[in-house]
Amino acid sequence: MNIQFIKEVRETPINYNCDVLVAGGGTAGVVAAIAAARNGAKTILVDRYNFLGGTMLNGAGPLHSFFNLYKAFPGAEKIQVVRGLPSEIIDRLVAGGGSPGHLEQDKGGSYDSVITIIDWEIFKEVIFDMMEEAGVQVLLHTMVVDTIMEGSTIKGVIIEGKSGREAIIANVVIDTTGDADVAARAGADCIKMHESTSTGMPFGMCGVNMPQLIAYLEENNMVNQIVHADKGSKTDDIIRLGFELKKLPIFAEFMDKEGMWGPLGVSRYEGDYSYINSASLRAVDATDTVTLSRAEMKLRKQAMTLSRMLKQHIPGFEKAYVSWTPASIGVRYTRVVECEHDMSLDEIVNCCRFDDEVMLYGFHDCAPRIMIKDAGYYGIPYRAFLPIKIDGLLVAGRLITSTWDAHMSTRNTVSCMAQGQAVGTAAALCTKSNSKPRNIDINILRNTLIKDGVYLGD
Repeated sequence: MNIQFIKEVRETPINYNCDVLVAGGGTAGVVAAIAAARNGAKTILVDRYNFLGGTMLNGAGPLHSFFNLYKAFPGAEKIQVVRGLPSEIIDRLVAGGGSPGHLEQDKGGSYDSVITIIDWEIFKEVIFDMMEEAGVQVLLHTMVVDTIMEGSTIKGVIIEGKSGREAIIANVVIDTTGDADVAARAGADCIKMHESTSTGMPFGMCGVNMPQLIAYLEENNMVNQIVHADKGSKTDDIIRLGFELKKLPIFAEFMDKEGMWGPLGVSRYEGDYSYINSASLRAVDATDTVTLSRAEMKLRKQAMTLSRMLKQHIPGFEKAYVSWTPASIGVRYTRVVECEHDMSLDEIVNCCRFDDEVMLYGFHDCAPRIMIKDAGYYGIPYRAFLPIKIDGLLVAGRLITSTWDAHMSTRNTVSCMAQGQAVGTAAALCTKSNSKPRNIDINILRNTLIKDGVYLGD
């Protein structure tokens, strides 16, 4: 194909200066921004949507996991591994009626012993409140389209929003875009990993008779995960529900052909099944516009077809209707940034610890097939967030960890939240000491994290 180019010469106004710029207000980014601001940095957070939370609200169901996998190991101690700012966010949600808190699984505890369910709309309010309290400047409806480089050091970014094209100058830039958009544009070495995993499109349905549904599923031995909790209903206490639709031939034929699974879902309020995760499409390069657009349409067709089949064939769904679909498909893996340390599965399952670790984590999304041994937890070193080639840049979230089976732990929501506190705090300390991220005093960073409530072991 003959590709033609146009040559552009632009003058872009520098409309913002800050200590720390966080690109991507998703699961890691929101925590990074608050952590940076609370530690004294003038902080700007940029996000493409009209809300903050990213995949935590737009693709994930329960948050996995603040705790270790103790239910898979009889007699093991129950430990809240992730604390600090992520835990404070949940406390704020509980106080505001946006979460029932941490709930133990009644069935499926060898996958995740404790899940944490949140109300997405209340989260949006709470996180905006926390941004305002911390003094974070939030720029919504805005995308990073280029970087400002001085040799191998990033000095800021170019953004495009409703005000047009603008520049932000920053002492430290944090890439929490998920797709490593900033790191890639800055020239960091990245690898594409989309071939190894799937994308999805969850959806929600209202008007579901949950007692009738659960009776049918249990009668047919289809339930594989369940959590009971008080929802303010006399008849409905099901808040987490996963079941095996493929036990029914009509669903197996449709789902196997499409590559679907589950479903696995959440019912936050009486009469709804507000999160249903089943639609799936493999090997989608979500950094390619045409590919991403086609995937959006295919996955939406899967989700809507499944909703009609549930209404037609599964008791409890007769009067149900689709009440929610995400703003974009759920993406697990695209670009991974080559950092000074790359977490391995061996390190994860064998509870490896590091002298420069800045967080701990104890969940793996492939449990019980892949489990962290003896209900333990592992550390992630600060080096894992430092791109090899680029100075002035930290990365966090699903854009670290280059092997699929290790990534299936580090990419999860609560891990990303903990990563956010680590890099946000580090960026603020860099500004205070006028140092680059790779030259930070790791002991000062660790002590600051501990002071701010992060658990780094006894």
